[in-house]
Amino acid sequence: MNTKLTISNISKIYPGCVANDNVSLEFGSGKIYALLGENGAGKSTLVKILSGVVKPDEGKVFLNNENIKLNSPLDAKKNNIGMVFQHFNLFETLSVFENLSIDSNEKK
Repeated sequence: MNTKLTISNISKIYPGCVANDNVSLEFGSGKIYALLGENGAGKSTLVKILSGVVKPDEGKVFLNNENIKLNSPLDAKKNNIGMVFQHFNLFETLSVFENLSIDSNEKK
């Protein structure tokens, strides 16, 4: 089954800073995506919203066209959404796949 993750009209405002302003994107399974932008463009905030670390002020997240609430990283994990944080939180001796799999409950 192809998985589709959609964010619709996501906004997040911090005091004195608009981090995300009405952002809408769609992600499909089996593809690699990159978020590019200058420092302060809102990339990290957007990814933190998708991983349940930060709640958006406005907008919705859909998984396979079903509106989901990501109130915590546990909610994201229950929906098979994970995040590898910036370099300082990675295990340098492991591959990207191994870092992504570190919190997996699947038995190998």
